[in-house]
Amino acid sequence: MKRCTKCVMPETWPGISFDEEGICSICRENEKEIDFDWNKRQEILKEILKKYKNHAKEKGNKYDCLVGYSGGKDSAYILWAAVKKYGMTPLVATFDHSFKLSEDAEHNLMEIPKKLNCDHIRFTIGNDFRNALCKKGIEVMGDFCWHCHNGVGTLPARISMQWDIPLQIWGEPSAKYQTYGAYSYDDLEEQDEEHYKKVFQAGITPEMVLPEGYEFRDLLPFMWPQGDFELKAIYLGNFEPWDQREHVDIITKELGWRTAKVEGTYVNWDKVDCPYEPVRDWQKWMKFKFARTTFQASKDIREGRITREAALKLIEKYDGNRPRALDAFIKETKISEEDFNRLTKESMKKRK
Repeated sequence: MKRCTKCVMPETWPGISFDEEGICSICRENEKEIDFDWNKRQEILKEILKKYKNHAKEKGNKYDCLVGYSGGKDSAYILWAAVKKYGMTPLVATFDHSFKLSEDAEHNLMEIPKKLNCDHIRFTIGNDFRNALCKKGIEVMGDFCWHCHNGVGTLPARISMQWDIPLQIWGEPSAKYQTYGAYSYDDLEEQDEEHYKKVFQAGITPEMVLPEGYEFRDLLPFMWPQGDFELKAIYLGNFEPWDQREHVDIITKELGWRTAKVEGTYVNWDKVDCPYEPVRDWQKWMKFKFARTTFQASKDIREGRITREAALKLIEKYDGNRPRALDAFIKETKISEEDFNRLTKESMKKRK
């Protein structure tokens, strides 16, 4: 299997390309960061924040921004930065995937906003509907996470519209890691309906995942709100360097954010907010023959933390192993392992 000659991302990752030196398009996008004028970008950010602080005061609104929050490392850092670094008063909104969280993940989700004196909305769907959407997601796209990925994008938009909170603060821009080519890393990327369709939906519309026995209106929480409303949804990673290890150090020391060892990775801080991320990694392996260690190791190579040789050894150790979490996933979702495997593999044939 062909891999990038700089990192270890493989040719099977959809949308990836390689130049004449064998270096992948993700590495080339990240190289643009060298030329960024972060001081200038910070000034742009401060002007945006000032504008929407004033907007909130004029409207008599308590909240001058909205932060979508999962309790994971990225959203915890965004929330810390919004409050402590930039002096904002966010409303925190969580689209809960509705799977039972570990004690540490539940702590991160519920206690961190309290420590930052933030008001917090947590939205959860029912188990039967979640299970039906998981199965349909596997059937259509080989990924049970459709309901979560779409809800994470649409819930903040719906709240911004209904509560008149135009400013949303997100984390790293999609162009830093994705290969769809929809956005360049030197863009000041923003979330809107077009962006949502390209990055969150990625070609899979609600009509395609409506489970049997449900009505289209049941999918409204997963759909972009209709009607005009002001929205300025920015990515913090466009305005300051995005260093996940530095962020983890900040949130653990200042907020008591909890790390946790998760299957399929060599770090203890990645994807602690979902108990079934290892199951999604397993699906990724079934479809593309790589999983999260490949992705994480590639980031670490770009940041100069490990060598390519060390990355290949980590991949051999962690990627491609059936996760123990699959047993719990099967029990909770009532999707048999036979159906899980069959639908995941068949979805690839449908999308080719």
